[in-house]
Amino acid sequence: MNITIRQIELFLSLMRNPHIGAVAQEHFLTHSAVSMAIKALEQTVGERLFDRISNRLVPNENGKILMECLEPAFEQIRDVETLFKRDRMAGVLRVGASSTFADYILPQVLYAFKNKYPQSQIEVINFNSENVVEHVESGEINLGFIEGDYESRSAEFEEIYKEELVVVTSDKYMAGLQEYRLSELLDLDWILREQGSGTRQTMWNSLGQAKKNLNIFMELEHIEAIKSVLKNPGTLSCMSPFCFQRELAKGELFPVQLEGIRFKRSLYAVMNRQKYRSNLLNQFVFDVREHLMKMLPQVSAED
Repeated sequence: MNITIRQIELFLSLMRNPHIGAVAQEHFLTHSAVSMAIKALEQTVGERLFDRISNRLVPNENGKILMECLEPAFEQIRDVETLFKRDRMAGVLRVGASSTFADYILPQVLYAFKNKYPQSQIEVINFNSENVVEHVESGEINLGFIEGDYESRSAEFEEIYKEELVVVTSDKYMAGLQEYRLSELLDLDWILREQGSGTRQTMWNSLGQAKKNLNIFMELEHIEAIKSVLKNPGTLSCMSPFCFQRELAKGELFPVQLEGIRFKRSLYAVMNRQKYRSNLLNQFVFDVREHLMKMLPQVSAED
């Protein structure tokens, strides 16, 4: 069998974006050069990999099967360049991240990582935790960062940090050493994340049956929007301590102590079990974990 690396590269590009013109432009080739490479690959494997429908290429089942086989191998081939140069990280990493990660944890990591490894390119896409897992499962992203526990047959979860969510308010009189019973706060205006977010799931799991009586005044997708609404009196929310450090320092938001309720959760890096873990991916996960440890003390399981 005589399959070339160039054929594999063009095939994988076409599977992700089945437009010959776009792939040709991406790889600085002519339209005919890409077509010839794919036809040669199909002749070698003895099967059509794309269906030709109305002058369009549509990946078929043969193509999807071959992609599952070739993609991990191609990633390993690309890693050969850095095999003997561990200080050099090159390549593209598509990362899906929950709002907590995307807005409050990853930006500084990305800046430091780019300075350390200028040939790397990290693309971060913001989803809620549930959608991050789905995109890892489908192979649309290489890596995900989420909060809370999720089940998946094809995704692998690596715990990188433990934290505890905090109930916050802008009402200073509620802050301090006093612990409130949840029943005292149920009727206040709670501003929560949407369903599917890791923060919402953790809170829901900890509240149990009490959540049925919670006055959910608003549901918002973005943490910054929630913090804006929290400027109104009588409002509460629950969020990661990473999300309100600036407001805490300025005296704009305050933690509220709850009696007998803890919102502990784990933060995870999520990978597809069937995909090869490149040096670039492993290094980025390591750097994110190190950054988390420096930002805030980790919560222990016994606390």
